[in-house]
Amino acid sequence: MNPRTTDLILEINNIEVVYNKAVQALRGLSLAVPRGQIVALLGSNGAGKSTTLKAVSNL
Repeated sequence: MNPRTTDLILEINNIEVVYNKAVQALRGLSLAVPRGQIVALLGSNGAGKSTTLKAVSNL
């Protein structure tokens, strides 16, 4: 095993979120968070920060 991946507390790959079969809110989002790392999601209004957190919490 790669020691780098064994210390991850969260890993998501290529997440997509589509609303009403038409509005693509997220496309191809990947994220790896190592244990002990502090992470912040930054972006303008409508960038997908809340959608990302909702998608991760539904895993």
